[in-house]
Amino acid sequence: MSIRSDYSDYKVKDTVMLAANWVRHLSMKAFDKTSLKQCRPLFFRMRLLFIATALATGGISATQAQVLSPGTVTAWGRNDFGQSNVPAGLTGVAAIAAGFGHSLALKSDGTVVGWGFNCCGQVTIPAGLTGVTAIAAGTTHSLAAKNDGSVLGWGTNSFGQTTIPSGLTGVTAVAAGTSHSLALKSDGTVVAWGDNSTGQLNIPAGLTGVTAIAAGSFYNLALKSDGTVVGWGDNTFDQTNIPAGLTGVTAIAAGHGHGLARKSDGTVVGWGWNALGQINLPAGLTGVTAVAAGNHHSLAAKSDGTVVAWGSNTFGQTNLPAGLTGVTAIAAGGAGGGDHSLAANLGPATQPYTFIGFFEPVNNPEVINLGKAGRTYPVKWQLKNASGEFVSDLSAVKSITFKPSQCGSFTGDPTDSLEVVATGGTGLRYDVTSNQYIYNWKTPSVGCYTLFLTLDTDQVQSAYFNLSR
Repeated sequence: MSIRSDYSDYKVKDTVMLAANWVRHLSMKAFDKTSLKQCRPLFFRMRLLFIATALATGGISATQAQVLSPGTVTAWGRNDFGQSNVPAGLTGVAAIAAGFGHSLALKSDGTVVGWGFNCCGQVTIPAGLTGVTAIAAGTTHSLAAKNDGSVLGWGTNSFGQTTIPSGLTGVTAVAAGTSHSLALKSDGTVVAWGDNSTGQLNIPAGLTGVTAIAAGSFYNLALKSDGTVVGWGDNTFDQTNIPAGLTGVTAIAAGHGHGLARKSDGTVVGWGWNALGQINLPAGLTGVTAVAAGNHHSLAAKSDGTVVAWGSNTFGQTNLPAGLTGVTAIAAGGAGGGDHSLAANLGPATQPYTFIGFFEPVNNPEVINLGKAGRTYPVKWQLKNASGEFVSDLSAVKSITFKPSQCGSFTGDPTDSLEVVATGGTGLRYDVTSNQYIYNWKTPSVGCYTLFLTLDTDQVQSAYFNLSR
């Protein structure tokens, strides 16, 4: 592909200046459908400049052979803002999201990592953000749902897209479009806020039973518990005209102007804009477990851990890394013109262990351990890996913690007195003779307690104690 020299000479600052003019232009618009159509030449011109800038500055990420390890992410395609430069050492990933020029990863510890375009603070994660269960990336804003059912937003707020509706609770999932936001509640209803220029906030009357949501640039899709899909908002490219008779859907995705649905039989259906083949499904595509829709490209993850891509390849967004396997989740930059792709392996860091124990003197959860406050007792156990071999690495134990419990909840349970007291210091060690982990626990004050042993696979074992003087 050749580009005229006057385009290739554009610098990043020229593109950003145009973007600023574009935002200022849109801010003065009434945002009816007519004005949006009048703005499309600006979108097109800006896209040309971004393409030229990316090609001129090397803003297309290189691909290389990759077999994804559990908890890791890879990226490819457009990279002029570093959106495909996955942070070194990023592990423990539980979910991924891709916006216009930025990417997000949710980690298993409930924290969020962001990288790429940060014009508006969209990758500046709020200080102290923890307990996150779901994430979404829009054009220049980001969303996170927390384990208490609340939502947090950051980045651009020109249309109120990060101003969370007062009293919003019970949220289980979020989605982000160009300048609007969605939340799915545990009761199966949907809440929307932000830009409503094309009716993207006008939730269809009576919409309930929703199990998943997706936000395109200026429209939305919702998957219902009966396997059907509902769409609303901008319909310029028929992206909210759900194919007649579409049922059995288990997953959905919304790109700039096209929609995708994964069916229970592992096949995919696409509809909407097809100027660049983004809904021309590859022949024989089956075994699909997840779908993602970008600006003008589409992705499908398969049950064998591979990925299939089709549609626009201007930035290499459909050029899969050679040998890419181990994929369990995918995301595609879509809202507002994103052209990069993400893939992750969300599996645990290791296969679950076989837990053996607890050994004397401490009992398993069926029996309450009766002990003395302030004494030190040895807590012993064994671990075996998937091959049946003993595990001895201390790093297999993520944490050992305890918390007070209601003594009344132990009433009626069998008890056993702790008669063996530990010798030596407190802490964790491994005894090679017995193939046992040994943790010398110095007990707290009088009361009832639950001791939690958490492994690096996130398996949790517990033991109960009733401590007296």
